[in-house]
Amino acid sequence: MKIIFSFIFILSFSVKTNSQSLIQIREQFYRAQISGESADSFYLKMQSVTASASALMIGYKGMAAFMLCNYSYNPYSKLKYFSEGKNLLDKAIELNNDNAELRFLRYTIQKNAPSFLGYNSNLNEDKQFVTKKISSEEFKITDSDLYNRMVKYFSSENN
Repeated sequence: MKIIFSFIFILSFSVKTNSQSLIQIREQFYRAQISGESADSFYLKMQSVTASASALMIGYKGMAAFMLCNYSYNPYSKLKYFSEGKNLLDKAIELNNDNAELRFLRYTIQKNAPSFLGYNSNLNEDKQFVTKKISSEEFKITDSDLYNRMVKYFSSENN
């Protein structure tokens, strides 16, 4: 009985720890949108993510590259970071197409990317997928941090 209790305790602790580290990554990503120094720091941190990592971490590695586009003045560098981010984010979504967070991240990038880059083919599909997920009570309960971020984004988008 003690072994089962210990296993459940350790499992619940590791789930909480993973959840906390994901929230920290989200926070760093949101800070990267505000300052170039934070974007550089986030990009460097995400370089440790390997191809065998979870789809979500690969997606955030792509988002780190996208953030550097905002702070690069050289058009070649902007395009390089954009291409890196696009490839990583698309790979992550290929690995886990049902992940609402990845689809939300892609939606925000495609919504804000210049049209001449041609990276906007999934806008409607991703928005429908994410808004359907947001309306699920289960989603609201299982990841309230992500739920709140998504609701805040879509409510500001409509204003």
